[in-house]
Amino acid sequence: MNISKTNHIRRLLCLVLACSCVWTLFSASISFAARSTGTVKNRILNVRSQASTGSSVVCKLSQGSKVTILSETTGTDGMKWYNVYFAYGGDAKEGYVRADLVNVAGSTGSTASPGGSTNSSLKSIVPNAAIVRSYPSTKAEILTRLFKGTVVTLVNEQAADDGRKWSKVSYQENGSAKEGYIRSDLLTAAPAGSTVTTTTTNTGSTASGASKYINTNVALVRTYASTNGDVRARLVRGTNVTVIKSATGQTDGRTWYKVSYNSNGVSGEGYIRGDLLADGTSPTGPDPTVTTTPGTVPGAPTPVNGTATVIPTVANIRSYASPNGDVRSKLSAGTVVTLISEKTGDDGKKWYKISYTLNGTTMEGYIRSDLLNLGGSGGGTTTTPSNPTPPSSGGGVAQVRSYASPYADVRTTLSNGTKVSIIKEVTGEDGAKWTKISFEQDGKRVEGYVPSSILK
Repeated sequence: MNISKTNHIRRLLCLVLACSCVWTLFSASISFAARSTGTVKNRILNVRSQASTGSSVVCKLSQGSKVTILSETTGTDGMKWYNVYFAYGGDAKEGYVRADLVNVAGSTGSTASPGGSTNSSLKSIVPNAAIVRSYPSTKAEILTRLFKGTVVTLVNEQAADDGRKWSKVSYQENGSAKEGYIRSDLLTAAPAGSTVTTTTTNTGSTASGASKYINTNVALVRTYASTNGDVRARLVRGTNVTVIKSATGQTDGRTWYKVSYNSNGVSGEGYIRGDLLADGTSPTGPDPTVTTTPGTVPGAPTPVNGTATVIPTVANIRSYASPNGDVRSKLSAGTVVTLISEKTGDDGKKWYKISYTLNGTTMEGYIRSDLLNLGGSGGGTTTTPSNPTPPSSGGGVAQVRSYASPYADVRTTLSNGTKVSIIKEVTGEDGAKWTKISFEQDGKRVEGYVPSSILK
């Protein structure tokens, strides 16, 4: 009899426990049904282990993938992130995604994000000025500059060869809709109620063919719309010029004009800052008392004399005093060059304008001063190959470059047989395959690009 009662009690306890489990599962099912769902907006979205772009990537979801939102939090970047779970490769996974990269649908109940706080399709500029380019690369043509707080429309986002994400955006400029590319880290979600900002870059007489004249003692005509551009000419007060087009300065955000001019019988074109020009034709013409002796104009290069030798294994000679200047030539270590002038580049460093002989031709260009050993011997310039390339196999050393191009700066050289880790393969500027590698050198982890053909 006691045994029977004991068994009966056990059956009751099992029944209660089973009911409890069923209710728990049912409650979880109700909770699950009340959660929001979302779809991925980007072509590729990184799902991370924590609410931070610095955390590890759990997996990558393609555009249109569905996720279930568990909760939201503020990430280390100050932006809103969702804790999500989803099906991936036949398994259930969980991780964190940025909220602005997911289209949300459904009711979230207690886990819902505050509605209407942002508009994910509208972005605003974060820095004081952001460069808009013709394609996703820092080497692309500069279309314009948009200033802090300007609101634009996000078209899409993509990864570029520099490893960064770029956003294709549409924006309003002078009443017209235009499109271009901005680095994604220079954008943030625009506040609720924002509308696309219409920017105006042109002021004064901007029509092609409009007449203007120099209204200061001396105006420098530069190769592009920046005080960092090379000086093409120095025009004195009263000189008449003709407007070709207007532009926004690449470093100061001010209005510049590309103009054509004739000075001392020499015709040319270049850029002049807008505040150095007045509308119309000068009633008096150039002031004959104003001189433009080289070296006396503020901002002009300082003439220097002497020779120097190239220090690094390979040094890029550029079209102007900037690491962004086009590479005109590559000179090897020990090449003797002649100094022409010096100036401060747009990177704040000292650069030398030099002349040198390359394959029997005398050429000129710019090189950073720290890449030269002043007072190089040899009494003249020496010839170096016009396009030194790393050996394809067994030839000694391979040049590791800063990006996938035979024109990129050489970061270091590696001897034949050096073991490296492969990060990714890309198509270089020359149309060939390049591999981004990492390796240990002098106790440091170094990364760079080499032609894929030299690896085995």
